[in-house]
Amino acid sequence: MVVETNERPATQTPQFSMELNEEQRQIQKWVHGFAKDVVRPAAHEWDEREETPWPIIHEAAKIGLYSFEFLQNAFADPTGLTMPIANEELFWGDAGIGLAIMGSTLCVAGIVANGTPEQIVEWVPQCFGTPDKIQMGAFGVSEPDAGSDVSSLKSRAVYDESKDEWVLNGTKTWITNGGIADVHVLVLSVDPELNSRGHAAFVVPPGTPGLSEGQKFKKHGIRASHTAEVVLDNVRVPGRCLLGGKEKLDARLARAREGKSSKVQAAMA
Repeated sequence: MVVETNERPATQTPQFSMELNEEQRQIQKWVHGFAKDVVRPAAHEWDEREETPWPIIHEAAKIGLYSFEFLQNAFADPTGLTMPIANEELFWGDAGIGLAIMGSTLCVAGIVANGTPEQIVEWVPQCFGTPDKIQMGAFGVSEPDAGSDVSSLKSRAVYDESKDEWVLNGTKTWITNGGIADVHVLVLSVDPELNSRGHAAFVVPPGTPGLSEGQKFKKHGIRASHTAEVVLDNVRVPGRCLLGGKEKLDARLARAREGKSSKVQAAMA
């Protein structure tokens, strides 16, 4: 006799644990030691100076903490705990210095989220440089009149097909490492009519003419981390600096325009 039931087979709940493995405990101890011996003793000075603590960043680079390799290994951790552990220990030393060391990861996240494998390989290492030549990354979306409301971005990117270049204009604000970074990843509007669906992310390489630091902000806290405006005045970047590539962008914009057209037609029906 077969008895039918409506019961669904039990599904296995994904296991998550905050218990650290041996490698994570060693990383925690290592970063804590750096925070205790290097960051904390210097915290008051750099907070008062409100300047990027370059000597501390150099020390972090020497031991491999400020490096592409460390970030790569941390992101590869399947538990997702390595980066929070490192951040927690660094920021225990000082939040401003901690963000000065980890701020480039914001730029890295923008590249990894939007870029091709070739762009990731080209640009992510340049967000850190080497112990002998420290480099930084910055990621910018917010603008004076568009903070969390990213659909209101006014900064524009216009494609110059004759030169295969993008021309960038506008102002970004509240940007960590803004204006002093070597690599800037900036989100701009390429089709204002599509609002947030008409945005694209661009890499601005080191030394590109037209990009400058605007106002540097004085803050109540986290003052060793540089926060400033990024001003774009007819900044020209090669077509290859569009993260993800133009073919992918064109396809995405076409889908967005088609969806907008369908909504308009439905409203008129």
